[in-house]
Amino acid sequence: MTKLNLALIAAIAAAGLSTMTSAFASAGAPLKCRHGNALQIRGDAPAAISYDVYSQLQPLSAKRLALFEAAGAVKRLPDGLEVCEIADDGVTDPSAVLVHGPDDRMAWWVGADHVEANHADD
Repeated sequence: MTKLNLALIAAIAAAGLSTMTSAFASAGAPLKCRHGNALQIRGDAPAAISYDVYSQLQPLSAKRLALFEAAGAVKRLPDGLEVCEIADDGVTDPSAVLVHGPDDRMAWWVGADHVEANHADD
């Protein structure tokens, strides 16, 4: 192997280690929300990109969920994921909660029954 190849491999390994270390550090740190409540996803929750998509999922069925997932309009938020509630979501439906994940740039609509208060700071 040339010195260039070894340097490249070392740089990639260092970047990977740095990424893993920051992921572990952020996983242990409590989530701080600027506005709204810190919540935690309960169960694997289907999350919709818009309130319209969320309302079209109701009542939730496996077929409808699969179609929206394939189209990229819905994704699953994993159990235990810490999220921030977007307090002013503009919708009066108490069954729907608009949340923002810690590393996700998108907001997602989830069912209120899939979120609970995050007690990590207690």
